[in-house]
Amino acid sequence: MSGELIDSDAIFAPLGEFRRLGLAVSGGPDSLALLLLAAEFADRHGLHERFVVYSVDHRLRPEAAGEAAYVADAAGRLGFAARVLRWDGPKPKTGIQQAARAARYGLIAAAMAADGAEILLTAHHLADQAETVLMRLAHGSGLEGLRGMDYFAEIGGLVVVRPLLGVDPADLARLVAASGLIPAEDPGNSDRGYERVRWRQMLPQLAALGLDARRLSRFADRMRDADQAIARMAAAAAADIDPVSGAGAIARAELNKLPRAVAIRAVANLLARVGGGQKPHDLAPVETLTDRLRMEPALKRTSLHGCLIDSDGATITVVREAGRKAARQSRVRSEASVTRN
Repeated sequence: MSGELIDSDAIFAPLGEFRRLGLAVSGGPDSLALLLLAAEFADRHGLHERFVVYSVDHRLRPEAAGEAAYVADAAGRLGFAARVLRWDGPKPKTGIQQAARAARYGLIAAAMAADGAEILLTAHHLADQAETVLMRLAHGSGLEGLRGMDYFAEIGGLVVVRPLLGVDPADLARLVAASGLIPAEDPGNSDRGYERVRWRQMLPQLAALGLDARRLSRFADRMRDADQAIARMAAAAAADIDPVSGAGAIARAELNKLPRAVAIRAVANLLARVGGGQKPHDLAPVETLTDRLRMEPALKRTSLHGCLIDSDGATITVVREAGRKAARQSRVRSEASVTRN
């Protein structure tokens, strides 16, 4: 079915340790190609029962219900169990893509738990990786962002695998065209109101200058190697967290011994652990703070990412901002009340 374009064994054989795999199939050309490759692999090895197909109707477009039904029908004809999941309820007026993504993964995670599926395979491909790197570069990301999307990732407790990250989407489209399946066309994929679409439309121009998707993907791989090395070094930095107060501390002399990139990561890690928030994409404020902590003998109290930072010249102390702490405690009490009720 895939001919010589894509080796389905190379995609699925490395996942042999997992008993059951979920396939996220929207009905677009990329995810239909993933479905076809899974079918080829299952036909060859007699493993159809190992896959479950999930298609989500976000209830955002009238065509979406028919597209999800088409996916379920195609999956059934290929010998797979399939589920159509629906995102019911009110939709937000802003941030709809992020909300839809969170809803999609939440619905699939619940269905996978019921089906005994251990990991979810998505059809993110070479161009998706290139777009991600370009967006994060534009947002001021450090190495953690410039490594792009990982082959394995955890999203809301769900293990996501992206086995097609090295595959050209043109090859996926050819595979689907040869199969006779008709891919869905989501108008959002050409809406320039979305940043990813604007970068997608820039890729041909960048490729003409030598910066094509494969080169960007290779750059992401190199950034991943560098990120892993810096992460290991930063993890060894002697930063202490008080288990009662949640305050953090690191010796200024220890910070000054580290290479600058490692020191920045150590400070970012400390802020994330004390502040309890996710690391921001823009690294510049953390770089500026780290330089000040290393260069100034003492630093008057300053704030960043939900934390208050002090340095007396010998010890750097980080505590959570009172407002953030109160908000977190209120949220915890609210969640506990809901659980009790």
